[in-house]
Amino acid sequence: MSALIDLSSLTLNEQEALVMSEAVFEKVYTKPELDRVHPLVTGIIMKTQIPFYGLLATPVGKKDPGNCSVNAETRQISTSQKYWDPETISFRLTHCQVEMNNLFKMWKRAKVALKQWEEIDNEQLAFMADRVIDATVSSILRLSSFGDEAAAAAPGGLITAGVSTTYFTPLNGLWQQIYTGVAATTVVRVAISENTAASYVAQDSLASDRAHKIFKAMWEGADSRLLETQGLQFQVTRTLRDNWIAYLEDKSLGFTLGTAEERDGTGKFSYRGIPIITRYDWDRNIRAYEDNGTTWNKPHRAILTVPDNIPIGTSDEESFSEFDMFYDKKDKVHYSDVAYRLDCKLLEEYMITVAY
Repeated sequence: MSALIDLSSLTLNEQEALVMSEAVFEKVYTKPELDRVHPLVTGIIMKTQIPFYGLLATPVGKKDPGNCSVNAETRQISTSQKYWDPETISFRLTHCQVEMNNLFKMWKRAKVALKQWEEIDNEQLAFMADRVIDATVSSILRLSSFGDEAAAAAPGGLITAGVSTTYFTPLNGLWQQIYTGVAATTVVRVAISENTAASYVAQDSLASDRAHKIFKAMWEGADSRLLETQGLQFQVTRTLRDNWIAYLEDKSLGFTLGTAEERDGTGKFSYRGIPIITRYDWDRNIRAYEDNGTTWNKPHRAILTVPDNIPIGTSDEESFSEFDMFYDKKDKVHYSDVAYRLDCKLLEEYMITVAY
């Protein structure tokens, strides 16, 4: 058993920090608000049908015969279906309070000996809870985008060597569904040539106008029904967002310092009036978990869609931000249990255009 907070790298003596205000805590990574990039569909507990109703087949309408007969048609309205099939995702973290070095004075310890395993300072408890919730959100973003039921490690697979594929195999996330749609020619794809380069450096050497050309090609290749839909947005890796900013600066296309204030991926940049949402989490996951030792797997990516077309399904939204923290008197250990149900769906393939 061990403490959840590793103090082994700190020198503990009479002069170490005594209060939280004297400490520097590593910043959590910026994460998009889930309901901004993936609307949440709740109440999904078991395999559930998603029916699709198409349009009446065309053409219809001919010159009327001018008698009592009519222009009979045999056209039908097409239907299809997909299924929500959520998986339960869980993890447990343990913390043994007495393994926190007694010389560590930032958080108060129990004065009563029998309470030394159980009692935790409120500030320490809040810090631990904050980190658990942050890790939970990270896991949701990883699985909803990069889940791959057939995940295999490098060499031969996409997952970075040494990383357990079980962190990806619970479900097929958005990108695996996109790859399937592209292979079936039901999803329009714009190729990014730098993704296939033979080294990290070559992959990162994007042409100065690459983002502009990608956005233009995605717009031009999109189904008109997609372009007519309210709420369109680009979701892009930071690499493409940065390339777009540099292009605007070089061309002075209405670029001002005011437009450079985007820090949280909320879409202050745009192309043809369509907000550009920066998916920092995509960059982090690709570079951490899809690295074969020589290149990253498609480090530059973008989608053009409406969020309602790529929802996340779950039983309850509360499980994404709540967890069970409890103390076990027998084990003398504090446990943090997290569990949530998760699925992600690309609903209508014609309602998305992708680039990678």
